[in-house]
Amino acid sequence: MPATFVTSLARTPMTAGLNAVALAAVLALAGCGGGGGEDSPPASGSLTLSGIVAARTAESARSIDVKCASGSGTATSNSDGSYTVTVTGGSLPCVLRAAGTTDGDLYSVAYGSGRTATANLTPLTQLVVASMAAGDPATFYGNFSADTAALVTAARVDAAVSTVQADLTARGIDATGVDNPVTAALVPAGTTQTGNTYGQVLSGLEANLTTAGMTLTQLTSSVASASPTVRLPAALLSQPQASNCAALRSGPVRIVWLAPAGLKADGDFDTISRGTMDATTLTFTADNGTVTHLSANGTCRYAGSTGLNGDPADAVVSQAGVMVMTSKINGVNRLGVALPEQSLTLADLAGEFNMMNLEGSPSAGHTVTAKLGSAGDIVWARCFNEDVLARTCTTQWPPFAPVAADGRGGFTMRSIDPADPWTDRWFAYRTGSGDLMVLWIGSGGSWGVFTPNVARTLPTVGGSSRSWDMSMTMDRIASSTVFSESAFVTKSADAATDSYVRTRRNPLLVTDDSHDEKIQQNWPRNGYAHRPAGSSTTPTGTTINFRECVSLRLLGTGLSVTYSVPTATQAGVMSFGVTQ
Repeated sequence: MPATFVTSLARTPMTAGLNAVALAAVLALAGCGGGGGEDSPPASGSLTLSGIVAARTAESARSIDVKCASGSGTATSNSDGSYTVTVTGGSLPCVLRAAGTTDGDLYSVAYGSGRTATANLTPLTQLVVASMAAGDPATFYGNFSADTAALVTAARVDAAVSTVQADLTARGIDATGVDNPVTAALVPAGTTQTGNTYGQVLSGLEANLTTAGMTLTQLTSSVASASPTVRLPAALLSQPQASNCAALRSGPVRIVWLAPAGLKADGDFDTISRGTMDATTLTFTADNGTVTHLSANGTCRYAGSTGLNGDPADAVVSQAGVMVMTSKINGVNRLGVALPEQSLTLADLAGEFNMMNLEGSPSAGHTVTAKLGSAGDIVWARCFNEDVLARTCTTQWPPFAPVAADGRGGFTMRSIDPADPWTDRWFAYRTGSGDLMVLWIGSGGSWGVFTPNVARTLPTVGGSSRSWDMSMTMDRIASSTVFSESAFVTKSADAATDSYVRTRRNPLLVTDDSHDEKIQQNWPRNGYAHRPAGSSTTPTGTTINFRECVSLRLLGTGLSVTYSVPTATQAGVMSFGVTQ
């Protein structure tokens, strides 16, 4: 079988393309005891942050505290509200706090890739942090670490700015003249100067809040609660929606069916297709002219037909607009994913990602972590050929097969080994929270998903959720053509062990099968979750046995992918969960 993403990394010689001198240098470095499996250390020097602290007017003599992905620092604001802080050996992103202003503590973020950044601290930046974190800015600041730093990206900040602007406009507060409150030029109004547009918005904010009948604290809380981590991107919000689902919008859609056959040409409905969704009429028109009519079957759930024989299909839509489908195609149950199509570039793929992949011969699940550069290069990759439960992994360095934009849509990754040619197709989707999801499909039926490598946080005790679920075998055969459902309630949480206990049940059953499961966060590695094998007793006295599994939540999408680890008597199983 042709090698694809994971297997190609395992088979790519580390020294390929190196001349003898370069190889000798590599070996010499390896003998020095280095090589911890991370990026090269940042360039020596300092990180410099600057900006303006202003509530209604400039805030002078305020203490500025900074926490960064690496390093921390402090400064004091000047009489005009300006400040500069130097973080020795620091690296972006950072979170900032200005203590004791007229509006209490104010928060902001700094991001980018250089050695300098602008970060104003104002009531508007506080709202941006609340929206981006979907929570209390003070809590986000207090818990900030190298792991949670991955949440602070330009895309997530931009998404939060759009959300805050829309919220303020709906409340009759006009802040549209301020492009990005974090980095926009700010001249606060004062006794000796007239504020610029940003400064005038701040000086009038108190009166506007009074008219709206709330305080900044109340507005911050409202913005945080109204900014779920799973939401539609701004471009989709302006499109017509389905009457039974605000997340299903009209527009171009890319569909990928997870099938064991090798890659087909675009337009082959067995693997990859494209078309246009009309959400108001619930009609999908493929580029090849095939028309599929959907019918509402509950909130954000649809019945339809696919395949040559008009076989029935079941489809559900996440709050971020991603559709997951199951249908019998050519006599075999298949699972498919539909992503709203976006114009993303290679630079949009840059970042550190966790992956859940299904490939190999025989097929097996893999958990891989890799860093992608902004030009389609893979900077490094870990755990590509190691056990799915591995806690620590070997890092492999370039050369790797590069990723390139594909004129048919999405991206292509092609083998660099002439003796083993293969091609993978990648399709990416940026959600309304700014998070990136990548779905790839390769020769021989291999497939995988990427999500930003961000630490999982413990759920709130008493919190509940409900999901649609569908599993598939290692042969990519879906377990059914109808989604099952699960309901969850968090029973307890233990911060010391980074674990929690949840009660799970099937809400469609007449008999109560509620049972407890312990979930270990950030295990086997950061961003993943682990459920050990075990058993639990239901309220009726029945014993429920469950398998060991590893789960990866796709940030901002409402989706999760879970791999049930094979046992001596049971094959591995891959499952999709879609939060309702």
